[in-house]
Amino acid sequence: MAPAADWSTWEHDRRAPQSGDGFGLHTDYRDDLQQYAALGCTDWRLTIEWARVEPEPGRIDNDALDRYRDILSFGRDVGLRNWLTLQSTSLPGWYSEDEGGHLDASARGRFWSRYVDQVAGELDEFADGFVPIDDPIGWALRGYGLGSRPPGKQDPDVLRAAVIASVLATHEAVRLLSSGRQPVMTAWRADPLHAIALEDGRIAPEARQATRRWDDLLWGTWLRAHANGMLEVDGHAAIDVPEFVTGVDYVGIVHDHPVGVDVEGNLGAWPTGGRRDASGFVPEPDELGEAIHRAHEALPDHRLVVAGHGIPTDDDAWQDHQLARCLEHVRDARDEFGLAGYFHDAGIDGYEWKKGFTAPRGLLRRDRTPRTAAHTFAAL
Repeated sequence: MAPAADWSTWEHDRRAPQSGDGFGLHTDYRDDLQQYAALGCTDWRLTIEWARVEPEPGRIDNDALDRYRDILSFGRDVGLRNWLTLQSTSLPGWYSEDEGGHLDASARGRFWSRYVDQVAGELDEFADGFVPIDDPIGWALRGYGLGSRPPGKQDPDVLRAAVIASVLATHEAVRLLSSGRQPVMTAWRADPLHAIALEDGRIAPEARQATRRWDDLLWGTWLRAHANGMLEVDGHAAIDVPEFVTGVDYVGIVHDHPVGVDVEGNLGAWPTGGRRDASGFVPEPDELGEAIHRAHEALPDHRLVVAGHGIPTDDDAWQDHQLARCLEHVRDARDEFGLAGYFHDAGIDGYEWKKGFTAPRGLLRRDRTPRTAAHTFAAL
């Protein structure tokens, strides 16, 4: 994690585990990318960390850009297409803490837009596709609803404003990037939601209602944006977002597990009696199939990609079993309506937000030996 990132502040304050060098890509990238290619990967996603590129407002770290160029150039050399993600969770502290971050329209228009333009220009030669923000609504939820990511707030009203802001930041990036030669892919959280039953097996009306509210925010927001070019969040005026209809080449979904909603509207594991992964949730392969089909049915005219999917566990056999079942749904969707791609998250066991190194989800271990699931993935 870059020292200038807002997440680094949390690490310093011991609100998050120490990330160190993550999974070490910046030092071992040649061997890592060769292993990706050997597994049959054709494409991979790399996050360009804004706080690393622009540690202070207006000061570009050219050494960081050169490092990214080296990595991306080698990716090309081994036959990989490079997809550049411009934000995945962390932001520069000076932007999120001092300038108001995505919630401040002026800061968003000035600093975020400048960064998107800068990266697109500096790395254009090495980019085969762009993802503006990974899971923008999830970023808003964790930072302003659950309080588990910077800035650590728990305010339903601010959460809705943050959802709007993150979607608008994504839309602005799509507008800027769609004028280039590379395809643009969005990446939305697509975890099906279910009302949690009471001890007697009944589902209370309050839980059903809360589930519908969460579903409208977490799913409905992005589905409507892509379907009709309107950003609609409860309690706020609708906003035109036409680039989601005309400027996006692929709609990506990010899925790990279903989510339960209780009578008080709290989010938790579902089904409650299922086996939990290292994140505390219950991966259910059929739920990935449900997510894929829901997105396709709502957006039949858009090309769909599973932009991120993984199972955090140190149990290799269970990870492999779950992945094999998930990939059955991927194959079915590919054959049924042309699902355009699948990205496994992650390639290498590494650092997980709030879990540190205790939730491995890669195809390769940190020592770069393959986990059992790597062979199942390669067979896809």
